[in-house]
Amino acid sequence: MTDIRKLAFVGLMSLGLATVGSAGCSSSSSTTGTGGSTGTGGVGTGTTGGSTGTGGAGTGTGGAAGATVGCATSDVPASPEIASFATPDGGISAMSGTFRYGDTPLPTFTLGTGMVNVSDTVQIDSKNHYQGFGLYMNGNAGGTDCVNGSSYTGIQFDLSGSLTGTGCAMVFSINDSEHADSTSGNPPDPKAGGPAGSYAPQFAITASQITSTAMPIKVPFTAPAFAGGAASPATAVDPTKLTGVQWQLAVPIATDGGATECVWNINLSNVMFY
Repeated sequence: MTDIRKLAFVGLMSLGLATVGSAGCSSSSSTTGTGGSTGTGGVGTGTTGGSTGTGGAGTGTGGAAGATVGCATSDVPASPEIASFATPDGGISAMSGTFRYGDTPLPTFTLGTGMVNVSDTVQIDSKNHYQGFGLYMNGNAGGTDCVNGSSYTGIQFDLSGSLTGTGCAMVFSINDSEHADSTSGNPPDPKAGGPAGSYAPQFAITASQITSTAMPIKVPFTAPAFAGGAASPATAVDPTKLTGVQWQLAVPIATDGGATECVWNINLSNVMFY
């Protein structure tokens, strides 16, 4: 069976950093399976970041269902664009960067003309594997503010590629402060405000959406998958306290001696608010 969860920003790599407009929360670094911040997390390195995985120690109150949040302020994004991957620096907005997480070897990614290619091959064995790639978002140059995306409907991106292997699955997550583990990371993500083991809700990407032709996918903040339940804590995504987005390969458990594998090879482009 496939246990689809998120680890949270474990292991990240960051690209650019600069200042943007302001209006409310904090975010910095990366994570695993679900969220992250300032170069904290599992395997990998980074500086400011994401939301998956685990995040910083921060304190504060508010957020969904009264959850404690790590960012005291959230800033309005300077534009709808998060990453176009269209320029030599990756076409990633000044307040965003990349991260990856999972078991070693980590997924590989290559920035190309107008897209990023993410690939991984994982043997199916007696344990679940969660491998992922994501983009962290910071509201300010210091990486302490989240991003307030509440004026938008959700996140969209173009996807193409392939995923093969019995029981192998792909999910997408929008990371926020409340679903970022504030107890892990070295140092922990200052934007993270969730308890130990936190991970963001996950939106299933179906086989029909992973094809050789790029397909635009729109995921609203109010999608049923983001309403809580399959997340920790079981609360909805908070669009006023965003820390990043991530794409994850979930590998099922099997006892075939490693004869079967999940092969993930996807292209992402035009990541933005809509």
